[in-house]
Amino acid sequence: MDFQFSWIAEFAAFACMLGISISIGVYYGFIERKQNTITDYLLGGKHMAVFPITMSLIASHVSGITLLGTPSEIYVYGTQYLVVAVINIFIIIIVIYVFLPVFYDLQLKSVYEYFELRFNRDVRAVASFMYAISLVLYIPVVIYVPALAFNQVSKLNVHTITPILCLICIFYTTVGGLKAVVWTDAIQSIFTSLSVTTVIILGIYQVGGIGNVINANSEGNRLEMFNMDPNPFLRNSFWTVSIGVIFSWVYHLGMHPGAVQRFVSLPTYSKARKALIGFAIGMVVVKLLTGLIGMLMYTKFKNCDPIMAGYIESDKNLLPYFVSNVATNYPGLTGLFISGIVSAALSTMSAELNTVSGTIYHDFIVKILGVKMSDLAGSIIMKVTVVIVGIICVTLVLVVEKLGSIQQMSHVLGSITHGCLLAAFILGMCFPKANSRGVLCGMVVSFLVMSWITYGTEDAIVNDKLKFVTKDLSVTGCPVNITLHNITDYSGLIRLNNDVYAAPDVWKIFTISYMHFSTLGPLIGIVVGLIISIIFPSDQQVDPKLLTPFVRRIVYPNHQIQKDKFNGIKSDEYILVPQNIKS
Repeated sequence: MDFQFSWIAEFAAFACMLGISISIGVYYGFIERKQNTITDYLLGGKHMAVFPITMSLIASHVSGITLLGTPSEIYVYGTQYLVVAVINIFIIIIVIYVFLPVFYDLQLKSVYEYFELRFNRDVRAVASFMYAISLVLYIPVVIYVPALAFNQVSKLNVHTITPILCLICIFYTTVGGLKAVVWTDAIQSIFTSLSVTTVIILGIYQVGGIGNVINANSEGNRLEMFNMDPNPFLRNSFWTVSIGVIFSWVYHLGMHPGAVQRFVSLPTYSKARKALIGFAIGMVVVKLLTGLIGMLMYTKFKNCDPIMAGYIESDKNLLPYFVSNVATNYPGLTGLFISGIVSAALSTMSAELNTVSGTIYHDFIVKILGVKMSDLAGSIIMKVTVVIVGIICVTLVLVVEKLGSIQQMSHVLGSITHGCLLAAFILGMCFPKANSRGVLCGMVVSFLVMSWITYGTEDAIVNDKLKFVTKDLSVTGCPVNITLHNITDYSGLIRLNNDVYAAPDVWKIFTISYMHFSTLGPLIGIVVGLIISIIFPSDQQVDPKLLTPFVRRIVYPNHQIQKDKFNGIKSDEYILVPQNIKS
């Protein structure tokens, strides 16, 4: 596959994005030197605006995995995944009415401080440990994807570009704190948006218009949104995608430290809610646009699948290959595209580094070790933490490239750790009778069970004992002298449903839809947590502010809501106060 990479035009676009990121870090780290307290470093001094926070949230959650993975998903399996655009409405309602009021009310520097307030220090330590490990394993995946895309179009070695990208990200995250992260995210999102929009416009032009795109995908049996079959073992259906996405994104929007950190950095609750709504709308737009790119790729390659023709190795190479086709006559476009992919990765990495530094400082150094430090010392320690974690992540890229599918790997990490954390937060906020013993048991059992399921599923896939049925692909329009590659062989396997083939010795649980991995984890944790809490009850009194508002009204009907101020900051925050009732 011969990608054209004009170094003058392409590198100019790429260097521009990196230069802006460095400049922002220098400005907030050395010119506007206001990052010397913990609040400044983590929360931007509580003076952030809605727009940059919203753009930062979108940018930090749109990684290269999204930009490369969603188009490939649509190309190979059809448009059923795009139902996530509709489901986001329900996710926002859940987050606004269940989780956001609690976190904004508490104004915690670490999200996991909630567990110590609600349960005890042990629950907080376990939750923080799981989160820290998941990030250290996830960040190398995030940065490896754009490095791989850059390698495909420029021929530079992955291990040459990866350290450069990571070091730049570590630099502006370390010296600039949250303000640098937020504003670089906002600027980088512009590069990402320009690259995606340009590719879509050129793609539509080359395939003859949006009408041809719809017709081609309809004829190729790819237009599918409402497959209402309730079978949980189908790879994609309305129910598997909807339920799985709800559990997954409630965690990412409602209790992920990176998201909560940005929400509480806003001066009022109403602004935090606006940022959340804007974030959800932005994610819908991103999903639809990347889905459209997948439909464009199928329209262009419907008669000559580049994977079967041997032009590329796998579906993760589809988007760079597509861009190289549509951008051949437009110098600079490939560089813009790579800038978009790299921007998405840097945004995610910087957000995670900034967040994990706060988590490690507050939940391990301060609480577990019992070390008390000044704000300046704490800020310095968090900056050093960013550097150390960043270096570890650069090193782990060497491991990541030896593993299997990036999409599968990132999903496995999420299903193992996010499910048990989501279960713990739900137990704490929605079930007053849940206690520390129940939550710890629920988290551990969820973690172990999901580790077993994901290992069994991955092992079956690697050993060709579990295969998924793709939509029809063709090579009838390819040159006659090609040699077909990557032909799926289902011999020796049993067809379980329209989506899945499996060997007879594969356990049924290992064939469940990958979308339900994010469903099983929290359900297991909640059920186990409630059972243990009932068997071993405690007489712990729960502070009403630690419960979600609708539970407060049920458990504490004799309390009313009153506006107040938090640490002298004008806000719309609500606190609970006892109501005087005459007998």
